[in-house]
Amino acid sequence: MNLAAPERDFLNHRPARSCLTKSFVARLVELGLVEAEALASGEVEYTITAAGRAALS
Repeated sequence: MNLAAPERDFLNHRPARSCLTKSFVARLVELGLVEAEALASGEVEYTITAAGRAALS
């Protein structure tokens, strides 16, 4: 899978170099590279999936 540089940076835990927008993160979730879980606090926790790790290889 070909990832754009911001997507690869995000998956490599370098959000400072990524342009994190709702649509950007939604695309990663849609692609199955990241899972999103709404927390009781109202925040959202993002977890990289096995597919996300494989995309970085």
